[in-house]
Amino acid sequence: MARWKIHLIIVTVVVIALSVLFSSPLFIKPQYKSYAIIYPSNLIPYSSETPSEQMLQLLKSDDITMTLVKKFHLAEHYDIDTTNPKYLSKIKREYTNNVNIKKTEFESIIVEVYDTDPDIACKMVAEIIDLLNLKAQSLQRKKTAEVVAIYEEQLAYKQIQIDSIQGRLRALREDYNIYDYNIQLKEYTRAYLNGVNTGRGPNQPVYSDMFNNLTEHGGDYLFLGSYLASLVGSYNDIKIEYDKAISDLTKELTYTNLVTSPYPADSKAYPIRWIIVLISVLSSLILMIIIISIIEKVRGKKTKQTVTP
Repeated sequence: MARWKIHLIIVTVVVIALSVLFSSPLFIKPQYKSYAIIYPSNLIPYSSETPSEQMLQLLKSDDITMTLVKKFHLAEHYDIDTTNPKYLSKIKREYTNNVNIKKTEFESIIVEVYDTDPDIACKMVAEIIDLLNLKAQSLQRKKTAEVVAIYEEQLAYKQIQIDSIQGRLRALREDYNIYDYNIQLKEYTRAYLNGVNTGRGPNQPVYSDMFNNLTEHGGDYLFLGSYLASLVGSYNDIKIEYDKAISDLTKELTYTNLVTSPYPADSKAYPIRWIIVLISVLSSLILMIIIISIIEKVRGKKTKQTVTP
């Protein structure tokens, strides 16, 4: 192997030179990484998923992806021909290669963006977080609007019931002079007994008519009054929930807690040239050793054949 030393040195030098050249910006554009770490906040899970899993689904949604594609002109930025019928697939594939969103072991979410421009990478991370907040807000407001509509229907129905009962009570007051059954019964009983004691007699029309009204319609009055109180209580309970829903519908919330904010990188993340050089040199040396071994074996066989008479 010693006689191959010069060959190995030459190959190593050539490989180092070539790997340095081909890993330079002339052939590989350097990429810069910007990232943020966020925790979910104010998110309401739709099923058994955790808030972090729900946030991950929102961050990877197509509408966020396409909004970024349009805002940052990624088709042009990634040098993708928009006249190609499959250009959207190419853009999404390039976006997936450069944007990495994943959940950490601590239930946080890390958003990483690689780009040849460190400012664009930083701005894309910030925009992804802003779009997440807008999308989460839109989804929750849509659900809350449905709840508000349900409460409005319930309130309208309760109001119809209340108006109906109040109308029946009003008729009892106007037609039979029943305003408060308990008080009226007590007072007319007292007046009736007083009439008996004073000799005016219990059979005067004013007493008999009132007692007849209370006897025949008093039960209805009591039932309707109790039912009205129940309806009003139910109406007030719904109104409380309705007011809460209206408050939720109009409040401004954020849905992320920003642990690490994005910033423009001052050094490239890819390519790491020393790794490329090291792998290239090791690969070439291994290949050279294999080739040398084969050559030595072939030469050894030929030498044996020449020596053998």
